[in-house]
Amino acid sequence: MYVCICHPITDKQIKQVLQDGAQTTAAVFRHFGHKVQCGKCVPYVRGMVEEHRETKRTGGGCGGNCGQCGNHEIHHHEPANTDADFAYGVAAE
Repeated sequence: MYVCICHPITDKQIKQVLQDGAQTTAAVFRHFGHKVQCGKCVPYVRGMVEEHRETKRTGGGCGGNCGQCGNHEIHHHEPANTDADFAYGVAAE
């Protein structure tokens, strides 16, 4: 299913990026080299990020002991507009 129609990004692609280590919504967009445009996909992507973190935290991942996956700070949000190379028109976080 397409999650972002401004850029052709599917839910399967986002899940793969999360498996590869993206930990925030902004990191997902940066992986694809895109800026958020209309912003309608941001809540859905954010939900996918949170669901991925929760799955890893509750048994689908390290169990909270690796210190590397970033799932130990569930409420950590990386501001999307801190990276000068990717100025977002709509904040992804």
